[in-house]
Amino acid sequence: MVNSNLVIIKMGGSVITFKDKPLMPNIDGIEKIANVVTELRKRYKIIIVHGGGSFGHYWSVKYDMHTKPFPYSDEGIAVVHESMIKLNHILIDRFIKFNMKPYTLQPSTFVHNGMADLNRVNEFVNIMTDNDLIPVTFGDVIHTSGNNFSILSGDTIMSMLSTMLHPQYCIFTTNVDGLFGDFEKGDLIPKIYLDENGEFISSKGNTCSSVKTSNSSFDVTGGMKRKIFEAIRIVKSGSPVYLVNGFKPERILDIINNRDYIGTCIRLDQQVK
Repeated sequence: MVNSNLVIIKMGGSVITFKDKPLMPNIDGIEKIANVVTELRKRYKIIIVHGGGSFGHYWSVKYDMHTKPFPYSDEGIAVVHESMIKLNHILIDRFIKFNMKPYTLQPSTFVHNGMADLNRVNEFVNIMTDNDLIPVTFGDVIHTSGNNFSILSGDTIMSMLSTMLHPQYCIFTTNVDGLFGDFEKGDLIPKIYLDENGEFISSKGNTCSSVKTSNSSFDVTGGMKRKIFEAIRIVKSGSPVYLVNGFKPERILDIINNRDYIGTCIRLDQQVK
Protein backbone atom coordinates (compact mmCIF):
# COMPACT_ATOMS: atom_id res chain seq x y z
CA MET A 1 0.00 0.00 0.00
CA VAL A 2 1.31 3.43 -0.96
CA ASN A 3 2.21 5.75 1.92
CA SER A 4 0.28 8.88 0.94
CA ASN A 5 2.20 11.02 3.41
CA LEU A 6 5.72 10.24 2.22
CA VAL A 7 7.94 11.74 -0.48
CA ILE A 8 11.45 10.44 -1.24
CA ILE A 9 13.68 12.74 -3.29
CA LYS A 10 17.03 11.96 -4.91
CA MET A 11 19.26 15.00 -5.24
CA GLY A 12 21.38 14.03 -8.22
CA GLY A 13 25.13 14.50 -8.06
CA SER A 14 25.00 16.41 -11.35
CA VAL A 15 22.69 18.95 -9.68
CA ILE A 16 24.39 19.47 -6.32
CA THR A 17 27.94 19.50 -7.69
CA PHE A 18 29.73 20.63 -10.83
CA LYS A 19 30.59 17.24 -12.28
CA ASP A 20 33.27 18.68 -14.57
CA LYS A 21 34.98 20.39 -11.62
CA PRO A 22 36.41 17.93 -9.07
CA LEU A 23 35.22 18.48 -5.48
CA MET A 24 33.15 21.54 -6.37
CA PRO A 25 29.66 21.79 -4.83
CA ASN A 26 26.86 23.62 -6.62
CA ILE A 27 25.50 25.69 -3.76
CA ASP A 28 22.85 27.32 -5.94
CA GLY A 29 21.58 23.89 -7.02
CA ILE A 30 21.44 22.71 -3.41
CA GLU A 31 19.59 25.80 -2.21
CA LYS A 32 17.00 25.72 -5.00
CA ILE A 33 15.99 22.19 -4.01
CA ALA A 34 16.14 23.15 -0.33
CA ASN A 35 13.54 25.86 -1.03
CA VAL A 36 11.20 23.30 -2.57
CA VAL A 37 11.71 20.77 0.24
CA THR A 38 10.94 23.51 2.78
CA GLU A 39 7.58 23.95 1.08
CA LEU A 40 6.90 20.22 0.76
CA ARG A 41 7.57 19.39 4.40
CA LYS A 42 4.56 21.47 5.43
CA ARG A 43 2.39 18.64 4.05
CA TYR A 44 4.58 15.54 3.76
CA LYS A 45 7.23 13.50 5.49
CA ILE A 46 10.40 13.82 3.45
CA ILE A 47 13.42 11.57 2.95
CA ILE A 48 16.42 12.88 1.02
CA VAL A 49 19.02 10.77 -0.80
CA HIS A 50 21.93 12.47 -2.54
CA GLY A 51 24.50 11.37 -5.05
CA GLY A 52 28.25 11.84 -5.18
CA GLY A 53 28.77 14.01 -8.24
CA SER A 54 32.27 15.44 -8.47
CA PHE A 55 33.08 14.20 -4.95
CA GLY A 56 32.51 10.45 -4.64
CA HIS A 57 32.48 9.73 -8.37
CA TYR A 58 35.72 11.60 -8.92
CA TRP A 59 37.62 9.49 -6.39
CA SER A 60 35.90 6.20 -7.23
CA VAL A 61 37.16 6.60 -10.80
CA LYS A 62 40.64 7.47 -9.57
CA TYR A 63 40.77 4.30 -7.47
CA ASP A 64 38.89 2.14 -10.01
CA MET A 65 36.08 1.27 -7.59
CA HIS A 66 32.71 -0.06 -8.73
CA THR A 67 29.39 -1.45 -7.56
CA LYS A 68 30.76 -4.99 -7.80
CA PRO A 69 32.04 -6.25 -4.40
CA PHE A 70 35.84 -6.51 -4.41
CA PRO A 71 38.78 -6.07 -2.00
CA TYR A 72 39.52 -2.54 -3.19
CA SER A 73 42.50 -0.63 -1.84
CA ASP A 74 42.16 0.55 1.74
CA GLU A 75 43.28 4.01 0.67
CA GLY A 76 40.58 4.20 -2.00
CA ILE A 77 37.89 3.06 0.43
CA ALA A 78 38.94 5.70 2.96
CA VAL A 79 39.19 8.53 0.42
CA VAL A 80 35.87 7.82 -1.32
CA HIS A 81 34.04 7.48 1.99
CA GLU A 82 35.53 10.70 3.35
CA SER A 83 34.69 12.62 0.18
CA MET A 84 31.02 11.63 0.51
CA ILE A 85 30.99 12.72 4.14
CA LYS A 86 32.40 16.10 3.08
CA LEU A 87 29.71 16.57 0.45
CA ASN A 88 27.05 15.51 2.93
CA HIS A 89 28.33 18.08 5.44
CA ILE A 90 28.07 20.83 2.83
CA LEU A 91 24.50 19.85 2.00
CA ILE A 92 23.49 19.47 5.66
CA ASP A 93 24.96 22.87 6.50
CA ARG A 94 22.78 24.50 3.83
CA PHE A 95 19.71 22.59 4.98
CA ILE A 96 20.23 23.79 8.55
CA LYS A 97 20.43 27.39 7.31
CA PHE A 98 17.02 26.79 5.71
CA ASN A 99 15.73 25.51 9.07
CA MET A 100 14.98 22.11 7.55
CA LYS A 101 16.24 20.09 10.54
CA PRO A 102 18.18 17.44 8.58
CA TYR A 103 19.62 14.31 10.18
CA THR A 104 22.23 12.27 8.34
CA LEU A 105 21.90 8.48 8.19
CA GLN A 106 25.01 6.88 6.78
CA PRO A 107 24.10 3.88 4.59
CA SER A 108 26.17 1.57 6.78
CA THR A 109 23.63 2.07 9.58
CA PHE A 110 20.88 0.28 7.66
CA VAL A 111 22.59 -1.69 4.85
CA HIS A 112 24.33 -4.97 5.61
CA ASN A 113 25.83 -7.41 3.10
CA GLY A 114 24.34 -5.30 0.34
CA MET A 115 20.80 -5.56 1.72
CA ALA A 116 18.73 -2.94 3.52
CA ASP A 117 17.29 -3.89 6.91
CA LEU A 118 13.55 -3.08 6.84
CA ASN A 119 13.23 -2.92 10.62
CA ARG A 120 16.10 -0.46 10.95
CA VAL A 121 14.85 1.65 8.07
CA ASN A 122 11.38 1.87 9.60
CA GLU A 123 12.81 2.62 13.04
CA PHE A 124 15.10 5.39 11.80
CA VAL A 125 12.52 6.99 9.54
CA ASN A 126 9.77 6.93 12.16
CA ILE A 127 12.00 8.39 14.85
CA MET A 128 13.30 11.13 12.56
CA THR A 129 9.99 12.18 11.03
CA ASP A 130 8.10 11.96 14.33
CA ASN A 131 10.59 14.50 15.66
CA ASP A 132 10.21 16.81 12.65
CA LEU A 133 13.63 15.82 11.32
CA ILE A 134 14.42 15.06 7.68
CA PRO A 135 16.43 11.84 7.21
CA VAL A 136 19.25 12.41 4.73
CA THR A 137 21.37 9.59 3.34
CA PHE A 138 23.75 9.26 0.41
CA GLY A 139 25.62 7.00 -1.98
CA ASP A 140 28.76 5.63 -0.36
CA VAL A 141 31.34 2.85 -0.30
CA ILE A 142 30.17 0.11 2.05
CA HIS A 143 31.45 -3.20 3.37
CA THR A 144 29.75 -6.24 1.88
CA SER A 145 31.45 -9.41 3.15
CA GLY A 146 34.91 -10.65 4.03
CA ASN A 147 37.45 -8.15 2.68
CA ASN A 148 35.05 -6.91 0.04
CA PHE A 149 33.60 -3.44 -0.32
CA SER A 150 31.47 -1.91 -3.05
CA ILE A 151 30.04 1.40 -4.21
CA LEU A 152 26.42 1.71 -3.16
CA SER A 153 24.85 4.32 -5.43
CA GLY A 154 22.24 6.82 -4.32
CA ASP A 155 19.97 5.43 -7.05
CA THR A 156 20.16 1.97 -5.49
CA ILE A 157 19.39 3.44 -2.07
CA MET A 158 16.33 5.10 -3.62
CA SER A 159 15.21 1.67 -4.77
CA MET A 160 15.88 0.09 -1.37
CA LEU A 161 13.95 2.74 0.54
CA SER A 162 11.08 3.08 -1.93
CA THR A 163 10.37 -0.65 -2.26
CA MET A 164 10.26 -0.86 1.53
CA LEU A 165 8.39 2.33 2.41
CA HIS A 166 6.18 2.76 -0.70
CA PRO A 167 6.16 6.58 -0.97
CA GLN A 168 3.41 8.36 -2.83
CA TYR A 169 6.06 10.24 -4.78
CA CYS A 170 9.52 8.93 -5.65
CA ILE A 171 11.38 11.75 -7.40
CA PHE A 172 14.79 11.69 -9.09
CA THR A 173 16.29 15.09 -9.87
CA THR A 174 18.80 15.07 -12.73
CA ASN A 175 20.54 17.56 -15.00
CA VAL A 176 18.05 16.93 -17.84
CA ASP A 177 14.27 17.26 -18.15
CA GLY A 178 13.53 13.52 -18.04
CA LEU A 179 13.74 10.50 -20.33
CA PHE A 180 13.95 11.08 -24.07
CA GLY A 181 12.92 9.03 -27.07
CA ASP A 182 15.58 11.00 -28.94
CA PHE A 183 17.65 13.41 -26.90
CA GLU A 184 19.08 15.25 -29.91
CA LYS A 185 15.56 16.01 -31.16
CA GLY A 186 14.29 16.97 -27.70
CA ASP A 187 11.75 14.15 -27.79
CA LEU A 188 10.84 14.13 -24.09
CA ILE A 189 8.61 11.23 -23.01
CA PRO A 190 6.11 12.57 -20.42
CA LYS A 191 4.62 9.23 -19.33
CA ILE A 192 5.77 5.63 -19.55
CA TYR A 193 3.75 2.69 -18.36
CA LEU A 194 5.31 -0.48 -17.04
CA ASP A 195 3.55 -3.79 -17.57
CA GLU A 196 3.67 -6.82 -15.28
CA ASN A 197 6.59 -8.29 -17.26
CA GLY A 198 8.90 -5.36 -16.64
CA GLU A 199 8.53 -3.96 -20.14
CA PHE A 200 7.76 -0.33 -20.87
CA ILE A 201 4.80 0.90 -22.91
CA SER A 202 4.98 4.47 -24.17
CA SER A 203 2.24 7.01 -23.58
CA LYS A 204 1.17 6.47 -27.19
CA GLY A 205 0.77 2.74 -26.61
CA ASN A 206 3.88 1.69 -28.49
CA THR A 207 5.64 -1.24 -26.86
CA CYS A 208 9.28 -0.46 -26.19
CA SER A 209 12.23 -2.72 -25.52
CA SER A 210 13.16 -3.18 -21.88
CA VAL A 211 15.70 -0.59 -20.77
CA LYS A 212 17.56 -3.45 -19.14
CA THR A 213 18.88 -4.36 -22.61
CA SER A 214 21.27 -2.54 -24.91
CA ASN A 215 18.54 -2.41 -27.57
CA SER A 216 16.34 0.03 -25.68
CA SER A 217 14.37 2.43 -27.83
CA PHE A 218 14.88 5.11 -25.17
CA ASP A 219 17.85 7.45 -25.22
CA VAL A 220 19.43 6.18 -22.02
CA THR A 221 23.07 7.00 -21.34
CA GLY A 222 25.48 7.03 -18.43
CA GLY A 223 23.95 7.39 -14.98
CA MET A 224 20.42 7.42 -16.42
CA LYS A 225 20.72 3.67 -17.08
CA ARG A 226 21.06 3.01 -13.36
CA LYS A 227 18.10 5.25 -12.56
CA ILE A 228 15.84 3.43 -15.01
CA PHE A 229 17.01 0.05 -13.76
CA GLU A 230 16.12 1.04 -10.21
CA ALA A 231 12.90 2.73 -11.37
CA ILE A 232 11.68 -0.63 -12.67
CA ARG A 233 11.98 -2.10 -9.18
CA ILE A 234 10.32 0.88 -7.54
CA VAL A 235 7.39 1.02 -9.93
CA LYS A 236 6.77 -2.72 -9.69
CA SER A 237 6.55 -2.30 -5.90
CA GLY A 238 3.67 0.16 -6.35
CA SER A 239 5.15 3.67 -6.28
CA PRO A 240 5.34 5.86 -9.38
CA VAL A 241 8.73 7.35 -10.29
CA TYR A 242 9.26 10.88 -11.57
CA LEU A 243 12.35 12.16 -13.37
CA VAL A 244 12.66 15.95 -13.32
CA ASN A 245 15.25 18.63 -13.94
CA GLY A 246 16.87 19.43 -10.60
CA PHE A 247 17.86 22.89 -11.82
CA LYS A 248 14.14 23.66 -12.07
CA PRO A 249 12.89 22.03 -8.85
CA GLU A 250 9.66 24.01 -8.86
CA ARG A 251 8.48 21.25 -11.19
CA ILE A 252 8.39 18.99 -8.14
CA LEU A 253 5.68 21.24 -6.70
CA ASP A 254 3.79 20.99 -10.00
CA ILE A 255 3.81 17.20 -9.65
CA ILE A 256 2.69 17.25 -6.02
CA ASN A 257 -0.06 19.76 -6.76
CA ASN A 258 -1.32 17.77 -9.76
CA ARG A 259 -0.47 20.50 -12.26
CA ASP A 260 1.02 20.15 -15.72
CA TYR A 261 4.77 19.62 -15.43
CA ILE A 262 7.83 18.98 -17.57
CA GLY A 263 9.39 15.63 -16.76
CA THR A 264 8.88 11.89 -17.10
CA CYS A 265 6.55 9.77 -15.01
CA ILE A 266 7.04 5.99 -14.94
CA ARG A 267 4.22 3.96 -13.42
CA LEU A 268 2.34 0.68 -13.61
CA ASP A 269 -0.21 0.42 -16.39
CA GLN A 270 -3.07 -0.05 -13.93
CA GLN A 271 -2.04 3.19 -12.18
CA VAL A 272 -3.02 5.26 -15.21
CA LYS A 273 -5.67 7.83 -14.34
